[in-house]
Amino acid sequence: MGLMFKNYFKTAFRNLWRNKGYSLLNISGLAIGIACAGFIFLWVKDELNFDRFNKRIDQLYLIRENQKYDTYTATFGSTPAPMAPAMQAEIPGIANTCRLGGWGTSKLITIGNKAMYAKGAYVDPSLFSMFTFPFVEGNAKNAFGQLYSMVITQSTAKKFFGNEKNVIGKTVRVDNKQDYVITGVIKDIPENSTVQFEWVSPFQIWWNENKSWAKTWGNNDLTTFAELKPHVAPASVNKILYNFIQKREPQSNARPFLWSAYDWHLRDEFDNGVQTGGGRITYVHLFSVIAWIILFIACINFMNLATARSEKRAREVGVRKVLGSGRRALVLQFIGESMLIAALSAIFAVTLMSLLLPAFNLLVQKNLTLGLANPVHFTALIVITIICGLVAGSYPSFYLSSFNPVSVLKGLKMKSGSAAITRKGLVILQFSMAIA
Repeated sequence: MGLMFKNYFKTAFRNLWRNKGYSLLNISGLAIGIACAGFIFLWVKDELNFDRFNKRIDQLYLIRENQKYDTYTATFGSTPAPMAPAMQAEIPGIANTCRLGGWGTSKLITIGNKAMYAKGAYVDPSLFSMFTFPFVEGNAKNAFGQLYSMVITQSTAKKFFGNEKNVIGKTVRVDNKQDYVITGVIKDIPENSTVQFEWVSPFQIWWNENKSWAKTWGNNDLTTFAELKPHVAPASVNKILYNFIQKREPQSNARPFLWSAYDWHLRDEFDNGVQTGGGRITYVHLFSVIAWIILFIACINFMNLATARSEKRAREVGVRKVLGSGRRALVLQFIGESMLIAALSAIFAVTLMSLLLPAFNLLVQKNLTLGLANPVHFTALIVITIICGLVAGSYPSFYLSSFNPVSVLKGLKMKSGSAAITRKGLVILQFSMAIA
């Protein structure tokens, strides 16, 4: 058995080497298809993994509100400032809440004679227990031990202090008004996180500056997150939330509800107060289909090239059959050749992706990596290679192995009508898929 496969490999390699132009065309065509599909799958995986780094993602929710205006209900992401502590105190299913005030606000940060802008938010300390933001300096318990304190990311620490180590205790001046003490440094937040910031400071600062108007339940001015206790059904909490604001502000038309962390990035489309299931997930589905179409088109190219040169392989098939090779053995040989081409194409595709990845990242505004050391990525590449090899080599192998050895060795012209019809059909299918 081992000798047979060794013979198949030698034959396949010699055939590829003997027909360099054909081999290059086939390998490059399939490689480009695999590379294009690979880029799309990297983008899709990044989209599907948004916020998944949070260990408590199953329990994380954003509070949104439906507000009815005449015949239409609009959906907003802002909530009243007093809502979070009231929810935690009154709703048994709520484990924790966190408010983000002034989220995305740029502040002028001055360190000595250096000044720069950085975006951040004023947050409740529960942020560090609800979300997975690991500390590299300091800890969550002492992060907001004093009022004018600031926790920054590793990149922000480098932006503020260069390559200095142990930045805890250092002072920065904010908007040329107030000095803040650095009390913690966290790891850089993953790019596929909904919650992004360069710095955070105690929510109490925001409250002290805005409480004259923020304390009323009629003002929706910040973002509220909630963490449910394990095994608590969101529907049971939503029943309580429905009239939660009206009990404090009867004139309000806001109806708050929980919005799952799984949907923050992918399913953010609402119509008349109802989540449609649409959003970026639509593009994830669309581009996934396009990736498979690209691979299939590349496989069709392989099929057409293989069947178009079938007469050049006819004598080889005839001789092998006369020497005792059965159709099954010939099918295995030609499938093996297509698998070899697919493997070489995959190697070429990885090389192409490595060279073009910076440009692709610039296009999609992400920082994707090939990550072949990741078992998921490596397995996906192997699976795609096998699928391409089997699909691309299926028809040519069965077609070539069906030749009559007597007719071939007598030099009679092979009937190519069915093959020509098949090729034309594949070309039509190829163009149809490309147009679609």
